[in-house]
Amino acid sequence: MATKKIQPPQPSTTTTKPAPAAAPSTDAGLDMMDWLQLNWRWMGGAAAVVAVAAAGYWFYIRSQQIKTANAERSLMQAEQSLQSGNLALATSDLQRVVNRYKGTGAGTEAAMLLAQADYNAGKYQDGVKILHDVAGKAGGSEAAVQSLIGDGQSQMGKSADAAKSYEKAAQAAEFDGERAYYRAKAARSYLAAGNAAEAKRIWTALSTDEKSQAVAAEARVRLAELEARRAGKS
Repeated sequence: MATKKIQPPQPSTTTTKPAPAAAPSTDAGLDMMDWLQLNWRWMGGAAAVVAVAAAGYWFYIRSQQIKTANAERSLMQAEQSLQSGNLALATSDLQRVVNRYKGTGAGTEAAMLLAQADYNAGKYQDGVKILHDVAGKAGGSEAAVQSLIGDGQSQMGKSADAAKSYEKAAQAAEFDGERAYYRAKAARSYLAAGNAAEAKRIWTALSTDEKSQAVAAEARVRLAELEARRAGKS
């Protein structure tokens, strides 16, 4: 019977990337430095990713710092023009800060100064429009922005809108006294708009506000006036 010739195994032509060595244990003869040397290639990719991410974060923070510094410098120049009485130049400088640095503290402050200049010129609608563009993204100045919007609306005779803006200001306020101050402005505007019920609601809440005694005292007076007015109509 013929014997079958057995072919020797052929070496594989496929190359595979070596797997990383197992982490060292107390029983292995491999210390940590040896393990790091063996796996340096494998760790290099991950380290590169971390390095790129860290560099990107650093560049972002640095760019924000530079942007803030430039915005504050530009605002200072605009304020100097305003103080010197050059309203035309100040308006141009402030508008440039608003357009270029929207979202920064300096950009918001420039918008408020620009709106106030419009108010002083009797252009209340223009001022309110400028403020609406920065409202909702004014950060720590949100309460002041909303209150200034309310002031413009009040000057235009839009008392109901002004009351709502003052309530938004109260919601954004950080301190109790500031919050009570804006709510009192809202109550006065509601009453000016003929909405005595809303005015009474706010004054009633403020009348027992122990953290804002001055506003609480006014609230009790306003409630008495509302009651007298109601009694006079009956």
